Amino acid sequence: YNSKGFAYIYNDEDYKNKIINGKLDNSLLQVSHPSLKNNTLIKITNPKTLDSLTIRNLKRIKYPDFYKILITKKVAEQLNIESSFPLIEILEIKKNKSFIAKKAKIYSEEKKNIL
Repeated sequence: YNSKGFAYIYNDEDYKNKIINGKLDNSLLQVSHPSLKNNTLIKITNPKTLDSLTIRNLKRIKYPDFYKILITKKVAEQLNIESSFPLIEILEIKKNKSFIAKKAKIYSEEKKNIL
């Protein structure tokens, strides 16, 4: 997953007004994305200042579709994101990028097709 767009900065009032359907703690570094699995590593970058942060997706919380990710105020401060124009870049970090087969079996029918 790779995307550029606006971040939704978490506010308790939005949860009370049912704009979002989950809670985060603004004093901690927490992010949420509705389509990425929990504990997925995400690299968030501020394209203006090139500040970046690698963090795990805490949980799936639904928020308005216009935004790409839900972040807490602490994350916004760490990345020096302006609250009036919160432009960010998101990159999913995959730990296991390759797959190596341990043992392969070739059947006699396949051997005939090769020769």
